[in-house]
Amino acid sequence: MPATVSVIVPTRDRPGSLADALRSIALQHGDGVDGIEIVVVNDGGGDIASALPLGVPGVTVRLISHPRPRGQAAARNAGLEVASGRFVAFLDDDDLYLPGHLARALAALEASGADVMYADCVLTDARCVPGEMPEVSPYRYDFAYDPGILAVANFIPTSAVVCRNPAVHGPASWFRFDPELPVLVDWSLWLRLIHDRGWCFERCPQPGVVFHRATGDVAVTGRTCAHLDELGRYEDAYRTVIARWPVTPGSRVARFRALFLETFQIAQTLLATGQRLVPFAYEGALRVLYDGFTGRLDEALVPARTAAVLSGEDLRDPLPTREPATPHP
Repeated sequence: MPATVSVIVPTRDRPGSLADALRSIALQHGDGVDGIEIVVVNDGGGDIASALPLGVPGVTVRLISHPRPRGQAAARNAGLEVASGRFVAFLDDDDLYLPGHLARALAALEASGADVMYADCVLTDARCVPGEMPEVSPYRYDFAYDPGILAVANFIPTSAVVCRNPAVHGPASWFRFDPELPVLVDWSLWLRLIHDRGWCFERCPQPGVVFHRATGDVAVTGRTCAHLDELGRYEDAYRTVIARWPVTPGSRVARFRALFLETFQIAQTLLATGQRLVPFAYEGALRVLYDGFTGRLDEALVPARTAAVLSGEDLRDPLPTREPATPHP
């Protein structure tokens, strides 16, 4: 029987976390998910045979091996080329699916008629056990869908996405991640699907994914020079993406893109002066940006709030917030 969903997992030299990620996928079988095809793309890493969940009823495993690393975008694209399920999902090798995630997402897709369903993500810096809900974390990707703010910054991690597989109905060369971008390849694809293909995105407002953020990640803390280089790489990629999707000068999206670029400058200044960014710095800054765009926070206060969040400073006077406004086009 053809698989209901193909889950694409790129990996390189993380057999321990990969085994956990694959186990969390295998545990999704049943309860509305008739068949799962796991497509593991070993992007130039060592042997991973021991991590593969072979012999699990209802779950097939396909392994693609690249002799040399080609990057996350190329690895995911290689998986897309062979994915045969009616639906396609993604999971990074250091993340986990929570119980029932695929069943909920697939049911929501069928009921809504949407093309893409994304689930909420729980963020944690502690390793979690497949099949179990992690301890409550204050950090989440739980943003309601708003195409305006998505044109400003990405709030939909790749691991959260389940979508229709266009390749089932014929060649779909346009459904590919951009290997020319060093980062932000998922955000670039979401924008292309929305603006070029007219795809509809909807949120499944339940935690479906554990997004592991290690304390040594560049976005958190550590070596100043490495962080400055990494921030520069992200800023360059960000400018490339927004140049592909221009907006009206002075529009709300244009103003908030400028505010997001200012976020890079704030972070670079903090690092250059010997300060550290707080854990989950990007997620904190994204929350400020989202609140400003949707009217929960006065737009004029976004830079000050961002600087306070990134540095971890206590504000003497809490910045005022407003009730959420309706989404902006």
